[in-house]
Amino acid sequence: MLVLLDSNVFFSALLKGGSRPARIVDAWLEGSFRLLCCQQQIDEIRVASHHPKLRGKVQPHEIGTLLNNLYRAEIWTKPIPRRHEAADPTDSFLLNLIEAAQPDYAVTGDKRSGLLEVAKLGRTRILTVTAFCSDVLRV
Repeated sequence: MLVLLDSNVFFSALLKGGSRPARIVDAWLEGSFRLLCCQQQIDEIRVASHHPKLRGKVQPHEIGTLLNNLYRAEIWTKPIPRRHEAADPTDSFLLNLIEAAQPDYAVTGDKRSGLLEVAKLGRTRILTVTAFCSDVLRV
């Protein structure tokens, strides 16, 4: 099973251990599913980690560990087409990556991004963190 996690899932996991996002990340690290990622997302996480809202809440070594772990994911290296626009323009690349790579699931914790409104793109189901935990991981 190939899964794309929105960057907000990673940050939520870092901010609150034991939360549903943390359980999803732990499930990936334990081998419960394969993670899809791309360099644009890794760069987005790197840049966002310097945001003032995260200072003092997430330690630099935690971000470093996350970034190192992301390089263990299946990194999409082919060009990503630009066919879709999300309500949050910074998430448009995720819709385009979904279309290109066709993971089984995409998971987001951001109800305002517009990803959830799509619900399904090609064969990919786009789910909330809660739905992915209960319906797919059963945790």
